[in-house]
Amino acid sequence: MKNLFILLFLFTAVAGKAQQQQEVYRLDSCKQFGKNAFDDVYIRVQQVAHWKNSKTSLDDHIDKFFKQYVQKTAGGKITISILINKEGKPCMYEARPNSNVRPDFQALKAWMEQFDWEPAMQNGEPVMTIKILQISFSGRKISVTELE
Repeated sequence: MKNLFILLFLFTAVAGKAQQQQEVYRLDSCKQFGKNAFDDVYIRVQQVAHWKNSKTSLDDHIDKFFKQYVQKTAGGKITISILINKEGKPCMYEARPNSNVRPDFQALKAWMEQFDWEPAMQNGEPVMTIKILQISFSGRKISVTELE
């Protein structure tokens, strides 16, 4: 009987863990940057890529997109990964939602690719890099953190 309870507990623990897997939306492989776009990506750079638009901040840009999705009860976060090429052209290629906010991720991809970025710099030359943004929701409040 003891072995049966242990087996039942083990099965319940494994089933509970399987339900907690994080969703990942792979939007495309950024093929517009070439066949092997991710081969030439710099992870550590002397100067990171940053938002280029002077008319609106990155926070305001993202806030404007999510206004239609956020409600009083919004909570959690969405982590998005963006490949930024040497010219500063972005390509959002992955989104990891851990939130009750469920946007159209293809629409978010198009929204994030509207504006260019200042490319990352290494030894005085622009290089391709990845930018990771964590979008946090607390009610109607949205905050953006750029992860290094």
